[in-house]
Amino acid sequence: MKQISQKILFIVFSMLLISTLGFSQKNKQTPNYSKHPYWIDMMNDPNANYFETVKAYNDFWANRKKPTEEDDIIGQDKSASEKQNFLQRFFRSKEEREEEEVRKYKMDVKKFKHWQLKVKPYVQEDGRILSADEQLKLWQEQKK
Repeated sequence: MKQISQKILFIVFSMLLISTLGFSQKNKQTPNYSKHPYWIDMMNDPNANYFETVKAYNDFWANRKKPTEEDDIIGQDKSASEKQNFLQRFFRSKEEREEEEVRKYKMDVKKFKHWQLKVKPYVQEDGRILSADEQLKLWQEQKK
C-alpha cells in the first residue's frame, strides 16, 4: 500500500514538473532592445522581420544621443578617450561615456540607414523581407 501511494505521488510530481517545464518554454520573452544593439545583428539576418528591426533600432536610440555622421576617413578622428590613460578613462563623466558610445555606433547607424533604404521596397505587409531570389524574380517580372 505504501509503495503504491509513493508511486502515485511520484507520477503526480513528475507530471507537474513536466507541465511546468513545457509552459516555461512557451513564454518566449522579447529582448530589451533599449539595453543592447540587437538591431545590428537583426539587419544582418536575412530572416529578420523589418518592423521588429526598426523597433529595436528606435528603442535602442530612444534615450541616447544619436550619431550624426561617421568620419569621412576611417580612423581620422582619434577620440580623446583613446589618448587618455587608464585612470582618466575609468573616472570619465556620463557625457564622455555617451560620446564614446555615439562614436562606437556611428558606422552601424549609417549601415542601418542604408539597409533601410535598400530593403524598404521589398518589405511585405507582415514585415518579411523578400529573399534575393524573390527580388530577382520580381525584377524579371517587372522587366517584361
